Amino acid sequence: MPHNPSRWTRVRTWGVPAGAVLAGVGIGAGAMALWAPESEQQGRDALAMEGGAEQTVTVGLQTLEESVSATGTLAAVASDSLAFDASGTVTKVKVEAGDTVEKGDVIATIDTLQLTASLRSAQAELAQAKATLANLEDADDGSDSSAAQISAAEAQVAVLKESVADARDAMGDATLTADMAGLVTAQPYEVGDVVTGGSSSSASSGTSGTSGASAMTGTTTAATTTTDSGVTIVGQDEWTVSVSLSEDEVAQIAEGNQVTFTSDDVDGEFFGLVTDIANLPTTTGGSATYAVELQVTGDVEGLYEGTSVTADIVYLRQVDVLAIPTNAVTTTDGVSTVTVVDDAGETEEREVTLGDTIGSYTEVTDGLEEGEQLQVTVITSSGETGTEGLEDMFGGQLPEGFEMPTGGQMPTGGQFPGGQG
Repeated sequence: MPHNPSRWTRVRTWGVPAGAVLAGVGIGAGAMALWAPESEQQGRDALAMEGGAEQTVTVGLQTLEESVSATGTLAAVASDSLAFDASGTVTKVKVEAGDTVEKGDVIATIDTLQLTASLRSAQAELAQAKATLANLEDADDGSDSSAAQISAAEAQVAVLKESVADARDAMGDATLTADMAGLVTAQPYEVGDVVTGGSSSSASSGTSGTSGASAMTGTTTAATTTTDSGVTIVGQDEWTVSVSLSEDEVAQIAEGNQVTFTSDDVDGEFFGLVTDIANLPTTTGGSATYAVELQVTGDVEGLYEGTSVTADIVYLRQVDVLAIPTNAVTTTDGVSTVTVVDDAGETEEREVTLGDTIGSYTEVTDGLEEGEQLQVTVITSSGETGTEGLEDMFGGQLPEGFEMPTGGQMPTGGQFPGGQG
């Protein structure tokens, strides 16, 4: 799949020390990088003509990353559906939808009158068959006829033993227990409901259907309607998220890439990994997308089935990089320089050696040291923007210590990186 080098992706900064880049510099370098043009000298001259404001930023170590973003919903890896396998009337309900259960917890029970009667009948028939077999064995005269009668009686005893075992199992089925730990997302049973071999019924439900399980014993004649689902338990320990990515986006990522999840319904971030990338696309309306499976890892407390999440798949990350805003660099005839500000406020142009550019930041491999101050030009113009637009660029929250610079306005007709306006 082709690589699209012009695609703009989100860049986040991590581990910025106090006073560095975004903290206490009047306006964050990250914000400046979003609306300042490329760092060519002509661009700086144009900024000055438009009323550009000079700011200083502190050179610091950062973690830079590039990612692709997609949305999806949480899905539990494990789930279970339960229904009564025996017939009877619900006599007790101990768990409702929304409750959390452990494996073996009792969810509901039905009466055992009919089951007990079936068991006693099977036991009585077995006792009678055993007595008959004993009599035949006592009267055995060694003839073929006697041997045939004994054989038939033994077969009858074997069949009735199975009937007794089935009746005893049915007695156990009168109690519905959880097969796994998790959150109960559906629980249709109420006291008084009639269940028949896996289906439940209630005179007040007004719905019909069956759960599909077969009845073991007994029938019901109550004029009631049945619910169409049993108890559903969803595991809370393992979660996946399915997302769709374009061909260009899929070309960037790989299995094992780290994922950062956020959600309006979950406090803070949680994390995961890319576990599967579809080999073939799905085409809808002429657009091809690829299914990507993500596995949530680490602490998963507080997550729920169906929660909408945003997944940022990190495909490039550099840790503890000495990096500066790209718009702090001026490149002329292949030589890159920055404006360094000393403690007295004096400036000097210094040549620097650059490494990779990630998003709006560029790595400096030689020429600068951590803690030095740089002068950066921030675009200003007569347009009115206020802080609302800046909040959108920062994901809804401005950096700590943010202040608008004098005349701090967005440039008329300005563009974001990659043409985002």
